[in-house]
Amino acid sequence: MLCLPFGHDTATPNVIYSSTVVDEVHLGGDMAGKRAKSSDESENRLSELELTLTVLWNCVRRWMSQRNNSSVVTGLSDLDVFLLHMLVYRNKQLRGMDLAFALSIDDMHLVSYSLKKLARLGVISSARRGKEVFYSSTEKGKEHYFEFLSDRRKYLEPAMKLIPQDFDLESLSKALRTLSSVYEQAARSAASARGI
Repeated sequence: MLCLPFGHDTATPNVIYSSTVVDEVHLGGDMAGKRAKSSDESENRLSELELTLTVLWNCVRRWMSQRNNSSVVTGLSDLDVFLLHMLVYRNKQLRGMDLAFALSIDDMHLVSYSLKKLARLGVISSARRGKEVFYSSTEKGKEHYFEFLSDRRKYLEPAMKLIPQDFDLESLSKALRTLSSVYEQAARSAASARGI
């Protein structure tokens, strides 16, 4: 979108113009028109990417929510499941802040609440070392994770076979991590520009 300041176009002050509608006079000729079209294409591709990522995130959350009604433990939120599975997958003691960092969660209160809930349910345990609290999965937590892996083999992996054979999950994971970094930096830049 291109916003022209008040008084720039005396016929229609304070109007926001879509860059596809702005004529060449406002943008300075044919070259500016080509840049506007290129910019529109780029904006559309980014919008489509963001929509796809949002749909993917919601679908992953829906998939993870199936762990709410496990035979091992019920009533887990998607964050509970992510934290528990991270502890089992990493197979070492981690602090709450390590888990929050790994999952890019800013609100430590959410992580702390979830870890207390998981400990109360007996799927993780905690150990204090000095001022730090370290968490690890219990056998019950591992059982929950292995039940998840069984479901993943039954339901998700066969569906993944519908994706073309040249599809590489490792490369996709790397690309998504890089994309996460780009969005993280953009969020920091925007916050800094707004004085946050």
